[in-house]
Amino acid sequence: MAVVKAGAFAVIRLSWFSFSPALLRGTWAQTAALCFVIFTLVFGSVMALKQVHWKRRLAYSTVANLSYILFGVLLLTPAGLQAGLIHMAAHAAIKILAFCCAGAVYCRTGVEYHTQLSGLGRKMPVTFTAFTLSALALTGIPPLNGFVSKWYLLCAAADAAAPPAYAGAGALLVSALLTAVYMLVPAVRAWFPRQGEETSVPAGAGEADWRMTLPFVLLSAALLCFGLFASPITAAAARIAGLS
Repeated sequence: MAVVKAGAFAVIRLSWFSFSPALLRGTWAQTAALCFVIFTLVFGSVMALKQVHWKRRLAYSTVANLSYILFGVLLLTPAGLQAGLIHMAAHAAIKILAFCCAGAVYCRTGVEYHTQLSGLGRKMPVTFTAFTLSALALTGIPPLNGFVSKWYLLCAAADAAAPPAYAGAGALLVSALLTAVYMLVPAVRAWFPRQGEETSVPAGAGEADWRMTLPFVLLSAALLCFGLFASPITAAAARIAGLS
């Protein structure tokens, strides 16, 4: 997650410190960048929905969520920068957990495709409880951290009061719906297999050992604590954005 966030960090440095919001706000350059970000946000979500390979689905989801961050940043308002930074932190925790769960399943079963997850929730309950939490968080379900960051993004878009901001807010809502589908379908398939699909569970499938499941528990707790006690993180982002 640190590697993929480097690009978003570079955009922050370029737009906020190499140039300045006052110089770029309202120009064709801002409008063009926002339009590209909005397109990529929806495109990444649609492509994630089309993927059968589990990790590739999560990778396209990352494309969409990086665009969430850039949307907030390129609003070129302090509230937008704050929202982008909050989502940067929230998405990192969520996606690390989701990828770790997918990795644990591969290590224990060799399964790579979400269509092969049927019934695995009962064999790997800790892993799939953690993945389900990450799916709910990425969708933006309260009281998890994804709700906090998406709420701030929507509020920043409303405060910007410009047509590209309103279009971006609409794209965020569409993407949230697509996220619910592409993240929750694997979880539902794992917990509630269709009749007859239980036989497809790989022989010898079982829960990962404690060295894998302990990080799942800690990260799951982090998603919940971030959502319930978000003030320190939102306050830190506000200070960076110059809001306090």
